[in-house]
Amino acid sequence: MDRAKVIVHMYVSIDGKIDGPRASDISSAYYSDELFRLSNADGNGRQTIQMYAAPGKLDLSKYSTAGIDYQDWIPNLQSATWSIAFDRRGRDGWEQNYFEYNGHQMHAVEVVTKQAPKEYLAFLRSLTIPYIISGEREFDLAAVLGKLKKYFHIDNLALCGGAAIDGAFLKAHLVDEIPLVLSPHVNGDNSIKSAFDTMETYVNDTFKVDRVKKLADGGVYLIFVNYSTMNDRASGNTK
Repeated sequence: MDRAKVIVHMYVSIDGKIDGPRASDISSAYYSDELFRLSNADGNGRQTIQMYAAPGKLDLSKYSTAGIDYQDWIPNLQSATWSIAFDRRGRDGWEQNYFEYNGHQMHAVEVVTKQAPKEYLAFLRSLTIPYIISGEREFDLAAVLGKLKKYFHIDNLALCGGAAIDGAFLKAHLVDEIPLVLSPHVNGDNSIKSAFDTMETYVNDTFKVDRVKKLADGGVYLIFVNYSTMNDRASGNTK
């Protein structure tokens, strides 16, 4: 397969909400541990990254754009784990070049479009954060997946939200598996999004349950597989 496999790994309430209170720490811990069994890389949208990993306020005035163009910048570095940030306009306020999560220092990689200021690219270089340039205004997600595999040896990308980036991959028909940790809790808050927000775009992809595991707190771990992409891979069509 010439691209990273996309695994949408989400922790949700019974009514599908991705945020809000949870009934048990057991399901939460299982979700966090399972991430690193599924993949050596997680992917997140801008709002999620800013909330958990890169909350700093940006001041780009001190960064020179000399020698900066809209080309991928991939320094020679190694990391056991990676945090892939999908950030169209270049707004993530990194204060360090990694996201520390569940005992792992996940080295940051930014995916931006040409809307990101060149000053922001210089800022990323100052922190030794690699970046991939993808598209004028919207991502070419299939191409990004190919580059993640080529540059960083990422075979499986665990996409962990939020709803908009999950929905973008779903609209592009690039979601291969959906592992869900289902907390034994009902949220009921209609202001909180579910796992996928496709911006009112109808998507007709079908997934089938592949594995089910009951958790100690009454939660459930479900793995759904997109059999159409499995068949595509078997026939040599990697999208």
